[in-house]
Amino acid sequence: MSIVIYRSIDIENEVRLALKDHFKVYVRPLPEDFETPSVLIELMGGTSANKIDNFIVRFSARAETDAEALDLLRTILGFLKYQTEEQFGELRYSEEQTMTSWGTDPVRPDLKLCQATVEIVAHKEPYEIES
Repeated sequence: MSIVIYRSIDIENEVRLALKDHFKVYVRPLPEDFETPSVLIELMGGTSANKIDNFIVRFSARAETDAEALDLLRTILGFLKYQTEEQFGELRYSEEQTMTSWGTDPVRPDLKLCQATVEIVAHKEPYEIES
């Protein structure tokens, strides 16, 4: 006998897949030898109801200059909106929750960091458990 449950998708990886053909994208842990310009995708929280998840995801763009980090982040957020409108994978909707903020990367002071958080709506995936 088996039962089917619905579980949350790996949202960090799903967003990485949606962006990877056009941008340098990382998920945690950020490797020591990461390239720039690039963006780190991090799940920050969210809510769940029935078979739908509302994830809060932070995007951290790193680059040599403030302008380059901001431009990368703005472009990625626009492209993510396009991908959710096209229903890429399990992604269904995205909306910026916080506007961009920027400053010096606390880990690498030689780089500039620009961040924003986005709500991403996605369907849960069915998963079969054998008993």
